[in-house]
Amino acid sequence: MTDFVHATTDDSTLVRIRGLTTVLNGKPIFDGLDMDIPRGKVTAIMGASGTGKTTLLKHITGQMRGDAGEILVNGQNVATLSRDQLFTLREGIGYLFQNSALLTDYDVFENVAFPLRQHTKLPEVLIRNLVILKLQAVGLRGAASLMPGELSGGMARRVALARAIVFDPMLILYDEPFVGLDPVALNQVLKLIRTLNQTLGITSVLVAHELEAVKQVADHVFLIANGKVVAQGDPRTIAEDGSPWTRQFFGGEADGPVPFQYPAGDLGKALGFAGLAK
Repeated sequence: MTDFVHATTDDSTLVRIRGLTTVLNGKPIFDGLDMDIPRGKVTAIMGASGTGKTTLLKHITGQMRGDAGEILVNGQNVATLSRDQLFTLREGIGYLFQNSALLTDYDVFENVAFPLRQHTKLPEVLIRNLVILKLQAVGLRGAASLMPGELSGGMARRVALARAIVFDPMLILYDEPFVGLDPVALNQVLKLIRTLNQTLGITSVLVAHELEAVKQVADHVFLIANGKVVAQGDPRTIAEDGSPWTRQFFGGEADGPVPFQYPAGDLGKALGFAGLAK
């Protein structure tokens, strides 16, 4: 629906990240991060809590800017875009929030219609038809009049997905899409992500912790730690690559490259006893 700027010189890569460095409150989040997200694929970003996965999504949409490096989305350097150019870019990016973020005072139909009413001047009949089509795509056309409080967790996630695709985006960012879902709802969301990616040619990036779910839907996985990509590959085999990073993360080990103890200095000094072992 939106006229996007097609400035990319590499049709196989939609998001290119080079040397991204970000420090928040004195803590390094990214330390020269490099990542290529392929066009038309489902890419999963995994890592321990606090490694900056959601922060990375905010960088891609221009909500946050790094201290160094660059992010190119469809060939456009996000950090150099004007306000209007950034808004145009964001219309081509759908975002599925962790908690679905539905507007509690609006019914399902109006939740999906909200971006269209806010950012376009389309006639009501066209808005209606677009919303109905998006709800049909996620299997919830019959739930259009329900309020968010009447929805199950899985249904709410699917309504949020209908809203995320209302502008026919080139890219969808999923922030923890599987959290809190029962097995049936989880499989429904997995099916939707894969189906939308294939039928609409969308590029999908999802932040997740659930490797078994990721195996079913993702084409490629990036594991990040210490501000960098420490492992990447096929989701079905990445856990078996033998590296200490994948062994700790996918094996659930309490200690390893990510230490159990947060750096704190000498325990003896903290307690006032000389020579006490750390």
